[in-house]
Amino acid sequence: MNREDLIQHLGFVSQPEIEIQIIIYAILKEEEFPRKLDIKETDLPSLADMFLKSIKKKIIENDTFSILALSTADERTNCYYEYDLDLPVELQNLESVIGNDDISIFSFNNHNIQDIDSLIIVISQGDQQISLFKKLSTVEIIGPSGYLVWKSNQRLEKFEDSLLRISPNFQAILVNNTVVILDLKFIERSFGFIDVIKREALLGLNAIRDINIISNLNTLEELVDDITFARKLTKIARNSPVIQKSIPNTVIITFTETHPALKGKIRYNDTKTQINLHTKTAKNLFVKLLNDDFLTSELTSSYYDSLAKDNIDLIEEEIN
Repeated sequence: MNREDLIQHLGFVSQPEIEIQIIIYAILKEEEFPRKLDIKETDLPSLADMFLKSIKKKIIENDTFSILALSTADERTNCYYEYDLDLPVELQNLESVIGNDDISIFSFNNHNIQDIDSLIIVISQGDQQISLFKKLSTVEIIGPSGYLVWKSNQRLEKFEDSLLRISPNFQAILVNNTVVILDLKFIERSFGFIDVIKREALLGLNAIRDINIISNLNTLEELVDDITFARKLTKIARNSPVIQKSIPNTVIITFTETHPALKGKIRYNDTKTQINLHTKTAKNLFVKLLNDDFLTSELTSSYYDSLAKDNIDLIEEEIN
């Protein structure tokens, strides 16, 4: 999914004078399955309007972002991410709640507000539906600790209960069966995501092992626990152009000998049939090599180190 697709699928959000339905579910701490919040019906339109405005601001009216696959996430800014890894249970709930009439109602007989960990907000108009994932922050659950007071008639009295503050912020959205992450740092802290990255990084190592170009692969294996480096290996597992196009090892080694960014920074075995990753710099350069980050302009013959690479569809046209 790209930015244009996402905005197109959210088209109903901007349509004037349409009836919007909203249902909010709570995911409780230590529980996988959501519970429906029983919210006063007259308050629902205001909640829907708040989240619609947030969607417009974050996505529809935002012309600065692009969408990348989560497995290819790098240091670029102004990006949202299509979730293309194993989907955690919490995010699976974005879809499982839609049209599900068997979900239990949140009951104050069994739970309290402080048990709520996150919210799922389903917004629909006719057969068009989206759902939002909202992790609650510490300032959105106000417990009875400390000394809360509230207005009672013309006096201030101690407030003995907990409060739930629902703000317009959200971290992920499900649109047209695709989960898009708006807050990458949140995802990295949640859902055991680091373990997912490490598993994907091992797939990247296996892909490198299969082409048999590294003489000391153990030096990469040692870095799987480094989440920053593990992310780079994850990108290789699914998206390395060099591996996907089966570029011969001889071509790769020749490239490392001649490209200005690599020349003199890479070592080899005695027969020059394999690369020896002797420094952290060499390891990082090798990963960038597999991701085809070293580009040359055909127009100016200038060399570039580029994270962003959008494929160009070649269309043959006759010039009259």
